[in-house]
Amino acid sequence: MSPSARVLDLGRYLGTPLQRVEVAGLVLTESTYAPGVRLPSHQDRHAGFRLTLEGGFTDVVEGRARECPARSVAFQAPGLEHAQRIRDVRTRTFNIDFSEESWRSRSALASGLDPRVDLTSARLSALGARVYQEFRRADDVAALAIEGLTLELLAEAVRASAPPRESGVPPWLGRARELLDAVRGPPPTLAALAREVGVSPLRLGRAFRQAWRCSPAEYLRRSRLERASRALRETQQPLGDIALEAGYCDQSHLTREFRRRLHVTPAEYRRMAGRASGSTR
Repeated sequence: MSPSARVLDLGRYLGTPLQRVEVAGLVLTESTYAPGVRLPSHQDRHAGFRLTLEGGFTDVVEGRARECPARSVAFQAPGLEHAQRIRDVRTRTFNIDFSEESWRSRSALASGLDPRVDLTSARLSALGARVYQEFRRADDVAALAIEGLTLELLAEAVRASAPPRESGVPPWLGRARELLDAVRGPPPTLAALAREVGVSPLRLGRAFRQAWRCSPAEYLRRSRLERASRALRETQQPLGDIALEAGYCDQSHLTREFRRRLHVTPAEYRRMAGRASGSTR
């Protein structure tokens, strides 16, 4: 942890609080953030979930960036240092924090949660929205509903963060992923990729999504972004070199993709990653 990183206690955030409710070992908080603000590196003392109600931001956890758009849900692990950059629009979040005792009683289930994994389950977003509705409703049975829905939310998050099953993946599908990992120039068409591994484009698309929860095109975008992000975190290479080695056409292409997907420039990401990891580069 860097010396200047702030530790936030139960239900406390760097935004402006709008409403706060405590129920059944949970603290639920709605907060708002000014457009474009950069939140300094900090830690959350307690575990919890964050639903982005509107707007969005880029969260850099242990040097790795994840985008948190509206209606997304993210897990916040206790003790992990991270920095955030709010988008250039008004942003509101809804946080569900577990007290130490409440989290400890669920530790066996929660041990599978990885704070660096994007939780993209549609059911997870729906559950988060339902907890928020009960939070706003605040009638005499809201506490009961919130407790039950939060347990469902936790269970669904564990499912959503579990790594894709590699067992049973046919060799041709693994080969397709290897080919995508090796792409450094113009991407292949789905038809060309399918022809290379000996199946139809339809079969490839369906099997790839089932195994890795994304299309081949989205996998290639993520692979490029991860290669570039790693180089920005771990090296001082010029941006142009990083762009080419990651598979982008040029530095401009790299910058456009970072702006579109993470809402920061590569240079901003490098600075944020350095702060969040305590780097002195």
